[in-house]
Amino acid sequence: MAGLTRWTTAVAWLLLAAALIACAVFGARWHAARGINAMIDARTIATLRPLPDDPRVRYAAAWDLERAQNYDEAIRYYTDAQAAAAPALASHAWLALGNAYFQQGIRASRQTEAGDAAAENAQFDLARDAYRSALRIDPRLHGARYNLELLERLVPSHAREGWRRNTDPITIQPSRHNGWTTIQESPKRGLP
Repeated sequence: MAGLTRWTTAVAWLLLAAALIACAVFGARWHAARGINAMIDARTIATLRPLPDDPRVRYAAAWDLERAQNYDEAIRYYTDAQAAAAPALASHAWLALGNAYFQQGIRASRQTEAGDAAAENAQFDLARDAYRSALRIDPRLHGARYNLELLERLVPSHAREGWRRNTDPITIQPSRHNGWTTIQESPKRGLP
């Protein structure tokens, strides 16, 4: 009987030590996350060097850099975030990456002459691919679908063509008509 109480006491102490170590580790992680959240709130996360490998931190830094209109570095951080993130964050990172490319394309179109559209078309193509990648991950991401359709309407090379959505939820097919979009009938619309 004395041996059994000795073993239970030793196991109880080991469990207590393991619980204390786990509390210390989680406390340190919580403290680090709290510091990063404070930097995000103060909009100084992009100044943190070296930036942690956490995709959420890289996404936040990219978002902060995009708001400061530093699109090149924001694109780099969005790319890092979408490559290492879970699907939920990856789809939003692809959407944000498409938005950054779209903004760069708009900036390039304002700075170039009417005859030189290669730089802006490259940015618009990258934005289109990013929106499609976001929709491949999460087809219900309405922001990506809206921005993709907006991009297709505003791209200078397609400005005079009408565009309508195909049955494929990712691609948009050209329709040569009067420039207005068409709405396809859906059994989900309207009252039953």
